[in-house]
Formats: sequence, C-alpha cells, structure tokens
Amino acid sequence: MMRVWIGSWLVALCLINSSFASPGNRGYSGAPGALGRCASSCHGAGTGTVQVTGFPTNYVPDSTYLITIQAVTGFPIKNFNASVRIGTGTNRAGTITAGQGTSTYNVAQETNGVHLSTLDLQTATFNWQAPAVGAGTVRLYVAAHQGARNTGPNTNITLVANEAVIPQPPAPCSSPLPTNGEADQPLNLTLRWATAARATAYEVFIGTAEPLPSISNVVDTSFALSALEPSTTYLWRIDAINDVGITAGPVWSFTTEAQSPARDIVAPGEFALGQAYPNPFNGLVRLPLNVPANLPVRAHIYDRTGRLVVTLLDNQPLGQTAELEWNAAGQAAGLYFLRCLCAGQSVTQKLIYLP
Repeated sequence: MMRVWIGSWLVALCLINSSFASPGNRGYSGAPGALGRCASSCHGAGTGTVQVTGFPTNYVPDSTYLITIQAVTGFPIKNFNASVRIGTGTNRAGTITAGQGTSTYNVAQETNGVHLSTLDLQTATFNWQAPAVGAGTVRLYVAAHQGARNTGPNTNITLVANEAVIPQPPAPCSSPLPTNGEADQPLNLTLRWATAARATAYEVFIGTAEPLPSISNVVDTSFALSALEPSTTYLWRIDAINDVGITAGPVWSFTTEAQSPARDIVAPGEFALGQAYPNPFNGLVRLPLNVPANLPVRAHIYDRTGRLVVTLLDNQPLGQTAELEWNAAGQAAGLYFLRCLCAGQSVTQKLIYLP
C-alpha cells in the first residue's frame, strides 16, 4: 500500500513539474504581474545555454523586429514564455506575433505573450512590433527550459530597450497676426506667428497671388512690412525650418486699409532716405532722398544673399532733394536691400518685389 501511495505521489509530482513544458502553459515569462518564472521554480538546474537575439538596444517606434530564441548548448528548448512590458510595470509594450515554431497567448496575468507551438526546438522566432512614440524604455522577459521536463536546465532573461530619439521636421506655424482674413490693416505692419516646435528658422512668403515668392529667412517669429498698397489683399505663409526638413505652413491673408498715409517728408539739410513706395512693389519703386551740400552719393541694390544686383548711383552729386527709382523687371521675386552712402554715412532700406 505504501508503494502504491509513493508511486502515485511521484507521478503527480512529475505532472506538476512538467506542466510548464506543455505548449498550453501560459503566463510564466517572469514579467511583472505574471504567474512567475516557472522555468526557475518547477525544474532542475542542469547544464545548457539559451540565447535571445534580435531584440534591439534602442528601438524605433512602430518598427518590427524578428526575435530569435536558440539553444546554444545543451538540450533543445522544451518550452519558453516571453512578453514585453513598458518600463518595470505590467502594461504590455507593442505587439508580439507568432513566428517559426511559436504561437501567442493571452491570459489575464500576461496579455500578448509568446511560447513554443511545438516542444523541443533548437531554434524558434517571433515578431515584436515596437510601441508608438512616447512609450520609453521597455523590457523583454523570457523564461525557458531545456531538456527533460523535470530535470533540465532553466534560463531567465531580461533584455532592456530604450526608445530611439528620431529627429523630426518642425511642426507647422500657427496663430498668425494679423489673424487670417483680417481687414483694414495699416500700411506699415509687422507679421507675427507662434513659435513652431523644433523650428530653428522661418522662411517668409508674401504676395498677392499664389505661388507666393519667398522674401526672407528669419530666426524670430516676426517680420516687418512697410508702405503696403492700400485696399489690397495680401497672402502670406511661414515655413518652419530645421536640420531635418521644412514644413510648409498654411496660407493666410489680410487686407490693407483704404487710405494711404502721406509719404515721409525728409528734412532739408540732412542726409536721409525716405520710405520706399510702394513697398512691396510689382515693377517700379521710388525712394525720396535728401542730400546736403550737393555731395556725391552711391546707391546700390543687393539681393538677400548680398549679391550686387544694380548700381543706381556711383558717386554722383545730387541736389538737396532727389528721388531714386528702380525698375525690377526681370529680377526674381523676393527681398532686396537698397544701400545709400554719402559723406561717410550709410542708410539701408528693405524692398519687397512681388511681380
């Protein structure tokens, strides 16, 4: 009778110890919240080595990785359980799908785990799709058992992967001032917009019809305009720039007021450059100039790169008052600079050409 009882007890113990090796046993990867690492608690400690490869040190969000589990030395893998978690918590990280010799499982203690679909394999694979941006550090937990069901060696593995920082282009610009579609705007105004995430610079586009010409690159979130045409609807756009790329912004509009303010009156007896008009201009632009004592004047037009476009005056003496004219026909649309020099003094004014 004693022999029968002992024999029954040994059979029961063997069944308990072999339960992890069955493909139906699930939830024992050793991850937080799992049922434990059955490979450690149910089996012996013989010799053998299990290796996991393909799990990245730094993962790219939403990318898929092929994970391989292999018996490097010793017996084939009797079975394993594995799952991936966010941080050190219980939330799953990404999605595991079956590969060669594996199938997935879903139990209350361990959702989206993976194990062998057939016992005693030398090598098996499964796929892991990394979580979306913002998950942070994740951990792969693996509990594996080799050889005989109740005496083979056990392997517990925890691998850590950090979320890779992927350089991204800037966000689009927003919050324009004047607000989109606003009317009765002054002829001298400053365009403003909100800082775009990840932007290091901005390209300014403005015109009266699309495609809009580029007129300047700035690092600030504002751009001053002067001497605009009255009763005119202007379209403008700000593109955000960084080392990764350029993000085009939406096209906004504003309409200027009906009346035109009086142009600058330059006081006699001093070297001064009045405000260009119109500005922006679509062909001919004029600039009032005051020169004391009939002194020689130099006047040059440069483009936004600093290249000399045209010389309007080259040490020519002028009377006390004069008006410079420049016809930009044939030039590219955009931002130009007029620089005047007289008696050691220099003045510069921005000109916006919108053909």
